[in-house]
Amino acid sequence: MSRGTFLLALPAMSVLALFMIVLLSFASVSLMVLDPGGAVFHGPPTLANYGKLLVSEGAWRAVLTTLRLSFEITVLTVLFGYPLARVLARSHSQTLRRVILFCLVATFLSGGVTRAYAWLIILGNQGLINQGLRAVGLPRVALINNEFAVVVSVLNFVLPFFVLTLFGALRTIPETLEHAARNLGASRWRSFVTVTLPLSLPGLAAATSLCFALSLGAFLFPQMLGGGRVQVLATAIYDRIQASYDVPSAAALAVLFFLLVLLMLAVVGGIRRVVAIRFAGEAT
Repeated sequence: MSRGTFLLALPAMSVLALFMIVLLSFASVSLMVLDPGGAVFHGPPTLANYGKLLVSEGAWRAVLTTLRLSFEITVLTVLFGYPLARVLARSHSQTLRRVILFCLVATFLSGGVTRAYAWLIILGNQGLINQGLRAVGLPRVALINNEFAVVVSVLNFVLPFFVLTLFGALRTIPETLEHAARNLGASRWRSFVTVTLPLSLPGLAAATSLCFALSLGAFLFPQMLGGGRVQVLATAIYDRIQASYDVPSAAALAVLFFLLVLLMLAVVGGIRRVVAIRFAGEAT
C-alpha cells in the first residue's frame, strides 16, 4: 500500500477501529455474570450467557422473526425500488426526475421518530386509513402493533437507500445497448433480462445488501409500531436491559447478532457472485 493510499484510508480505518473497540467491550461484558437481585456484573469470564441464549426459546424466536422480516422487506424493496430506480435513470423528463429525487431526498430530512409517529397517525386505530374506512361504512382494521406496521415502516425507511444506490448503477449503463438489442429483434422484456439486468447486478447486489443490513438492525420502528408484539433481535436486546438490567445477557445477544449479520452478508455475497456468473454467462 502506497503512502498516499494509506493516508486516504486512515480516517476510515480509525472509524473501524473505534467500532471494533465497542464490539470488544460488548464481548468482554458478555463473559461476565449479573449478581442475583443486583445491578452489578463481574467476572471471571464464562460462557454461561451464551449457553442460556442457545437454549432460549425467546432468543431463537427473535432470530427467526428478524431474518424473516428482513427477507420480506428486502424482497418488497427490490420489487418496488427497481422499477422506480429504472424510471429515475431512464426518464427524459427533467421535471419527473427532480420530483422523484426530491421525494426520496426529503425522507432524509425527517428523523426516524418523526416518521414513526407519522405512520402511527396513518395506521393507528383513529388514523387516516381507519377514518376513511369508517367514513364509507367499513369496520376498522388493526394496522399497528403487528408485523404489517413494522414491514411498511421499515420499507419506507430503506427504500430511498435502495433506489439512490441502484440509480447510480443504472445511470452508468448506456441506453444505446438496450436500443441495439431491440433493433436486433429482442422485446423490451428480453432486452432488460439479457442486457440491463446483468449489467446492473453489481449495483443491485450492493443496494440489496445495504437494505438487508438496515432491516436486520432496525429497532425504532419495531419498538414503536410493533407494540411489543413483534420481537426482533434489536428490541430483545433493549428489553433485556430495560426489564432486568441484564447487561451481560444483552451483550451476549448483541455479539450473536453481530455474528449473524456477518453470516447473512456472507451468504448474500455468495449468492451475488453465483448469480453474477450465471447472468454473465447468459449474456455472452
